[in-house]
Amino acid sequence: LVERHEGGYYPFRMDITDVAHFGGKNVVTVKVDASKFEGWFYEGAGIYRHVWLDKTAPVAIAPDGIFVYSEFSNNVAEDPATIQLRTTLLNRQTNEAIAQVSWDIVAPDGKNIQEGGAHETEGVPSDSKTEYSREVEIHSPLLWTPENPKLYKLITTVSVDNKIVDRKETEFGIRTFAFDANKGFLLNGRPYELKGTCNHQDMAGVGAALPDALQYFRIAKLKEFGDNALRTSHNPPTPELLDACDHLGMIVMDESRLLGSDAQNLQKWDDQIRRDRNHASVGIWSVANEEFSVQSTPQGANVARTMQDYVKRLDPTRPVTYAAPEGDTFAGINGVIEV
Repeated sequence: LVERHEGGYYPFRMDITDVAHFGGKNVVTVKVDASKFEGWFYEGAGIYRHVWLDKTAPVAIAPDGIFVYSEFSNNVAEDPATIQLRTTLLNRQTNEAIAQVSWDIVAPDGKNIQEGGAHETEGVPSDSKTEYSREVEIHSPLLWTPENPKLYKLITTVSVDNKIVDRKETEFGIRTFAFDANKGFLLNGRPYELKGTCNHQDMAGVGAALPDALQYFRIAKLKEFGDNALRTSHNPPTPELLDACDHLGMIVMDESRLLGSDAQNLQKWDDQIRRDRNHASVGIWSVANEEFSVQSTPQGANVARTMQDYVKRLDPTRPVTYAAPEGDTFAGINGVIEV
């Protein structure tokens, strides 16, 4: 037994290097216990999201180790975009490694517009994680909006001893999200009316195991209805849904299923944020949904504040909310949450 994981919606990984039979036959068995439900709705049972086997070099990009986001000094419409590049390398060797990270940015039209250059260290310590960072400017960027969902691509390349050992492509959008007490929601610095729906993961006639193409079908159909926003209810979405929202143009309220600031729940929150924070479509994080018994208590406020602060450490670009039931007061969670 190499791993137990509670929480059917949250992504998780397990390094099986130590127990693998190299050069021989390996069987990975996953047992799902669906007798304990997480929600108050049909959740499906079994494995209905993708499972991947990742094989890397000993020195490689860490899982969810890339973060790319944009900043503007003042005027989104006129100023160049400052692109913040963050890459975390994982070294599983017993010796330190001399590594290079290089970044290239490809415009929506496919042209290479920015070489981020190489950043070299004297050594990545053994059995450790090391973050590389750089910022570049893009003048007159094409801004991502639901009406014009233009995506850039970051190509991150890792070399050790002048040999490429890892390479990853990450799509991202250049845009800003904010809320103002008087102006409401702001997209790229301008008031923007959100029109959206709250959707469970399953689909009529299909269930919970959705082919990726149906994610695109769903978002395209919602856009036909006039939607430009989507709430994931009431749990972390599958990444393929966010891919569809990135490409088709839909602003997402990315929601956590579990309110909790203990180590296990914060790890789930951490995994969700790191996995989803590069998606252009994610416009706001939601710490939880309708926690009736605790939401008006000081303890509920403390937990929500800790979860909100945790977001800011991992993602300084997006606001945070809580999905409160209708008629709630500003006591407890709503007294500390941003939106």
